[in-house]
Amino acid sequence: MSDGEDSSTAGGQDGTVTATEQEQQRPPLTGRIYYLLGGTLPSTYRAWISHDLTGSGWRTRQAARPVLLMAPFAVIFALLPGAIAVRATVVAFLLVSGAGLGFATSGYFRNRRLEQHGFPPVLAVEDDDDE
Repeated sequence: MSDGEDSSTAGGQDGTVTATEQEQQRPPLTGRIYYLLGGTLPSTYRAWISHDLTGSGWRTRQAARPVLLMAPFAVIFALLPGAIAVRATVVAFLLVSGAGLGFATSGYFRNRRLEQHGFPPVLAVEDDDDE
């Protein structure tokens, strides 16, 4: 990775962590699953969390979380008896709506997860009032 990819940190945090240090502090699979489900990781993974929530591709990673959480339900609906077209439509609806909701709410949930791990929010959450 280039240094430009890793220079994005949350709200002016110390940007001296290199890419190799971030890879060394990557949580184990169980920790990443816990993080995916909304859990708070220990402070030893702060650099990895900061890169995950502020590095390039953060919006795609945030949008993928609801799709991954919706996948078991899509499998269950795909295995239920019924017409193939109906089952395929339900599975497609679940996955597409999960992706849409993920992209629509990615900024809000990124700020929530940043605050959850002790970082300042990147974007101010504003009420969407059309006057």
